[in-house]
Amino acid sequence: MKELKKEKRVLTFVICAYNEERNLHRLFENLVNQENQNFNIIFVNDGSTDNTLQIAKEYMIKNENCIVISKKNTGLSDSRNMGTKYVKTPYFMYLDADDFLDRDAVDIIITKIKSAEKKLDILKINVKSVSEEEVIVERNKSVELQEVKGTEAITALGFVDKLYMLPTVYVFRTEYFRSNNFSFEYGRYHEDYGLIPFTVLLADNVTTTEETLYNYVLSKNSITRIKDNKKAIKKAEDTLYFYKQSILAIDELRKNNNDGRITKEVYKKFKRLYTIGLIEKMKEMYVILQTEKNEEIKNEIQKFFENVKKEKIYKNITGLEVKDIIKRNLLKYNMMLYLKKAVEKDKEDKEIK
Repeated sequence: MKELKKEKRVLTFVICAYNEERNLHRLFENLVNQENQNFNIIFVNDGSTDNTLQIAKEYMIKNENCIVISKKNTGLSDSRNMGTKYVKTPYFMYLDADDFLDRDAVDIIITKIKSAEKKLDILKINVKSVSEEEVIVERNKSVELQEVKGTEAITALGFVDKLYMLPTVYVFRTEYFRSNNFSFEYGRYHEDYGLIPFTVLLADNVTTTEETLYNYVLSKNSITRIKDNKKAIKKAEDTLYFYKQSILAIDELRKNNNDGRITKEVYKKFKRLYTIGLIEKMKEMYVILQTEKNEEIKNEIQKFFENVKKEKIYKNITGLEVKDIIKRNLLKYNMMLYLKKAVEKDKEDKEIK
């Protein structure tokens, strides 16, 4: 396998793909046309059965800053972990094969990195959602942060930016990422839910871009309702798994809070963030339950809700406003009524937009 030279490039894109032949030409053209070419590419082919590997190899032959790794299909988490091992630049970023960047993205990213007073651990990229035809659907709300602690960044981002858990909207300092032994857990959906908040939380220096540089493509499949309800249940169960693991982890960090990073306020907000993420998945399950005819699937969803009840998530809704008190009591005493009301409100809000 070709090795990337240890030249003075600053950034690496780690791209993992499975059967993405229809998107790769756009992605590679997008990278070729970046105004600043100071980057490497590590492309991981995850056992594709279409022409993904061939297209990537053609690009690699023409561009010395690219290596291609091909392996059997083991999933996105394993592919990202493998790709990260080959990074040789000071910073790296994950890039999904069906998304793309603005032409000046690399230039702005590197300028941000080099102009920071202290080494950035994380640079958060602002995002816009676009259609497959590259029409802007929504500019994602975010917050402007300039060289702040991760404890400030996670609570600021988590309550404003609905796409803050996407691994692809962060530029990581390689040494920071590796020294904390960050990795994606193999074999589960929503692996980002279990990792990304901690990468932000533990950072000493986080900055965001003012510009919206990352184009998150909404495929027609992602817009339509999930047909495979069994798969949806597995995703919900994995979300609950990561919720439980993350609550245990933040409890442990709070217990061993030697540097005073995890204050009482940070601790409460972090737990609430994970609760909000779990509630979003609970609402999806509630919607499916209303129309599902298969008794086996309905029973699996009911079992999921029973497992959620055991976690007593209402305790993480600690606000004293009336809406918080109502939410807390409904989650405690009548979870299904709360979900019914929450789904109805989401529908109303969508119609207003």
